[in-house]
Amino acid sequence: MRQEETRRSTGRRALRGVAVLAMVPACGLLLATAAYADVTTVTGSAFGESVSVTTALGVAVNSGPMPTVTLPAGGSATPVVNSAASVNTPVLTTGVLNVSTQGTPGPSGSVTSSTSVTNPKVGIAVVAPNLVTATTVTSTCTSDQTGSTGSATIAGLTVLGSPVSVSTAPNSTLNIANVGILHVNEQTVTGSAPSSGITVNALRLEINAGPLGGGSIIIGQSVCGVTGTGTATPTGAVGGVMLTGLVAVAFGGYQLRRRRRPSES
Repeated sequence: MRQEETRRSTGRRALRGVAVLAMVPACGLLLATAAYADVTTVTGSAFGESVSVTTALGVAVNSGPMPTVTLPAGGSATPVVNSAASVNTPVLTTGVLNVSTQGTPGPSGSVTSSTSVTNPKVGIAVVAPNLVTATTVTSTCTSDQTGSTGSATIAGLTVLGSPVSVSTAPNSTLNIANVGILHVNEQTVTGSAPSSGITVNALRLEINAGPLGGGSIIIGQSVCGVTGTGTATPTGAVGGVMLTGLVAVAFGGYQLRRRRRPSES
């Protein structure tokens, strides 16, 4: 009788050990996904405005990009900033322009860039002074090992002198009669995780008619990008291993209960 009890006790301990060991690889894989991939390089830049326009009278107007900022090689943990008090061209005037970028590589590496422009005003004095105006325009972007995202805000927007409400969802547009197309929160994404990049233009006026003739005006551009290495464990694989471990635990518990029943009766 004593040998039989010893055998049963040893069997129960063995089953418990098997159940615990079954969970080890599952937990290890689950924790491994948190690291995902190393970011080896980060790139970031921003500028307040850029003008490239030829008026209907054939006059070329070019400005910027200004002010500009670029993330140094190897990144920077502190923001790299630049600013300008104003811009004054025949087709674009603004108030203060601020730009910033920062980012570092590594296991949790990322980069963020942003820009803000106050009181931008697009137009030609006397002929068409208020084609597009706003009180504040901002853009921002972020890139890391999971991908790249961006956003923009436009406050106090007016078109042809009248207040307008326009969506700031990515790549929204507004047709302006006898002027062109106003692109709002224009986003261009390249690559995919863990290596990706994004360019966000808060406003881009694509000009194809009217007194401004042709060309484009960009207000508030932010650029972010990362290069990552390594391969993430697929979520499905982690789930499968976890499920296997849980099944092993349940089976072990069932066997323990089954072995107890003869001694309890």
